Amino acid sequence: MSTKNRPRAALIAVFGVIVAAVAFASPANAVTPPYPKPPPTATVSTQTPPAGGSVEFCGKGFNAGETVTITVGSTSFPSVTASSSGEFCTTLVLGISLSGPQTITATGATSGTKSSVSIVVGGATNTGGTGTGGTGDDALANTGALVISIGALGVLLVVGGSMLVLAGKRRKVNA
Repeated sequence: MSTKNRPRAALIAVFGVIVAAVAFASPANAVTPPYPKPPPTATVSTQTPPAGGSVEFCGKGFNAGETVTITVGSTSFPSVTASSSGEFCTTLVLGISLSGPQTITATGATSGTKSSVSIVVGGATNTGGTGTGGTGDDALANTGALVISIGALGVLLVVGGSMLVLAGKRRKVNA
């Protein structure tokens, strides 16, 4: 191979490596996670609703399409159906005679999964109203390749190819 064609051959090789890397790169397929499902969580729109007022009650961590029964103390409310992601939201109208600290509980009909949150009805002092069984971590699962690593590989290949071209030009000048 003549000296004239060496830089061109190096560029073609680098370009071929880049094309091959892009051609074989693909995102990771989403699969059912092997780790245990996180515990269910429950939230309310307000921790201190007035008696006779309404509160939005939401939960997640239930089975997809599962019927979820809702109770406030000993009072049952109409059941809701969890979405395909195991979440639900519903508005509860509290009784006018309801007052003081109360616990809203959601129970999955098929899984038996329970999640609850405390409220204080009628303007009494707030007891904290924390949900049970939740971590509060709403992070998403990591699926797929990191874009930064693919970009870094591309930059590395371009810099390497440039160095090969410069080395070829130096040999040509020195020869």
